[in-house]
Formats: sequence, C-alpha cells, structure tokens
Amino acid sequence: MSHSDEPTGMPIRITLEPGIYYRCTCGRSQNLPFCDGNHSSNTPAPIRFEIREKQQVFICTCGQTATPPFCDSSCGTELR
Repeated sequence: MSHSDEPTGMPIRITLEPGIYYRCTCGRSQNLPFCDGNHSSNTPAPIRFEIREKQQVFICTCGQTATPPFCDSSCGTELR
C-alpha cells in the first residue's frame, strides 16, 4: 500500500455496511479514509475493496500491511 499524507499510527476501526469502497491513498480526500475523487492523475490510485456483510474492519494507516486496505498488525499494533 502506498503511504498517504494522513497521520500514521493506529489503524482506523470502523463498521462498514455491505458495498464497494475505495480507500484513499493520497490523503487529499475530505472523507478520509475513503476516496472522494479529490486526487490528481499523478497520485496513487485508491484501493478498491468490497464488504459482503456488515462488519467491523481495521483500515491501515501506516502503509506496512500486506493486506491493503486492511491492517494486518505488521506495524506491531494490536487489533482490538
């Protein structure tokens, strides 16, 4: 995952309804952590992901995850 311009550290814990989402990777969105189309053509593409049932997820903010956009604790953060 590309690093974004948003503060790093803890993952973002959020409950999402079923649907398709786009994780912002440039940090320019007014709707972080989601893309609002406010990026330019020379920035990394947003990460598309699908949620099939309502669930709590942890969105990575450090860029070290092997499973973008989801945190996999690669940075040492314990997910709770």
